[in-house]
Amino acid sequence: MAPITNIQSYADAQAFLFSRFDLERTMSDASPDTFKLERMRQLAELLDNPQSKIATVHVAGTKGKGSVSSMLSHILSTAGYKTGLFTSPHLEYLGQRFCIDNQPCQEADVIKIIQQIIPAVEEMDRRDAKQSDIDLKPTFFEITTAFAFLYFLEKNVDVAIVEVGLGGRLDSTNICEPLVTAITNIGLDHTEILGDTLELIAAEKAGIVKTGIPLVNGCELEGPRNVIEQIALERNAPVLSLARDVSVEPAGAQSIHSKLRSVSIKNDVCWEDLTIGLPGNHQINNAAVCLGVIWELTRQGFAVEPDSVRLGLSNVRCNGRLELVDRQPRTLLDVAHNPNSAQALVDFLNLHFADTKLHLILSCSEDKQVEEIAALLAPNFHSITLTKYQKNPRSVDPQRLYDSVVTPCNNLAARTQIVADPREALESVKREATADDLIVITGSFYLIAELRPVVQGLL
Repeated sequence: MAPITNIQSYADAQAFLFSRFDLERTMSDASPDTFKLERMRQLAELLDNPQSKIATVHVAGTKGKGSVSSMLSHILSTAGYKTGLFTSPHLEYLGQRFCIDNQPCQEADVIKIIQQIIPAVEEMDRRDAKQSDIDLKPTFFEITTAFAFLYFLEKNVDVAIVEVGLGGRLDSTNICEPLVTAITNIGLDHTEILGDTLELIAAEKAGIVKTGIPLVNGCELEGPRNVIEQIALERNAPVLSLARDVSVEPAGAQSIHSKLRSVSIKNDVCWEDLTIGLPGNHQINNAAVCLGVIWELTRQGFAVEPDSVRLGLSNVRCNGRLELVDRQPRTLLDVAHNPNSAQALVDFLNLHFADTKLHLILSCSEDKQVEEIAALLAPNFHSITLTKYQKNPRSVDPQRLYDSVVTPCNNLAARTQIVADPREALESVKREATADDLIVITGSFYLIAELRPVVQGLL
């Protein structure tokens, strides 16, 4: 195989990464070899195993893992710890996947780290050419995972928060050696890969549980929760379970940002007067998972004062997660892409915008539970506009979305339209909406990535 072109610019670095197999773009092309850790382990070994040299918190789950990871990053940074945060996918630009103290990686660092990784990738490609037993060519996500570990090591972070990409057991991030692991709520997602029951999916998520390493289990449903805790028991991993060990007392009437009178853990510690910077009541559970991790880290010697918890939790933000852009008409951006998150969005709208005329702009990935997502969302909206994001080939045909909306409920046909181009879809809805209405854009990270700069007036 010919040597990889030298990386001299940020554009070169992006071109190199996007030339690799990318599961985020070609989920339907995944093979059994896609989900094997041996390739990731070999790549990390060629880079001198940076994941073994940094303190890590590993976070998995169907719903909420990104929010929990961001909460942890803000609290630990506020407490004075230099904190890395690796999440996926990114919205507008690659560096958003790799943050330190909540600041994205800059272009110069992207170039530098990619230049360090390329010799290892070339060696892996050479190894692949010499055998046919397993695909050894590193993928986009494996390279970005290695990037995160190298970047955090080079910048001397005190702790890195690492969000699982897909599943857990065979996810590329699962080579890390965490201080604590956490699993958020379990739902049906990526069923063709992870299994078609909550219990099977829970078992895949619980693949991040390590022998003797504490686990914070935020799963609320009994069946999958028990699966996770049985795996933890088999691995002698101490479990902090939200179902029995954490007590949360909300502070009465809720605003968009939930307020908590108290969160206590095992009668050992109690935080009071908390405000969650991320909107939505579903963030209460995520905050409890986060605080469970903080509790465990303090038991391991981290110094996190109550004021750091309070300030960090109130300041946390996640672009594209119930993000309200206060223009006329107002626009809500939400990356809900599975039935759990779609239901959370509906609950949020019913609670806080019950008397507002709502307009939906929806696009989904073809591998998602499209029919269920559409059925959950559509009946709540005055108008429904179905579109197709342009920069990722996984976007579902809007006609399939249309059928998912009107087949179970024919009276929705009159208020449902297809506008294939997302920007044209937004302009069409803005012409119909009044200043007091709310436009809701949802269904996929990739749709939000394309329309968020437009909504903010940056394009």
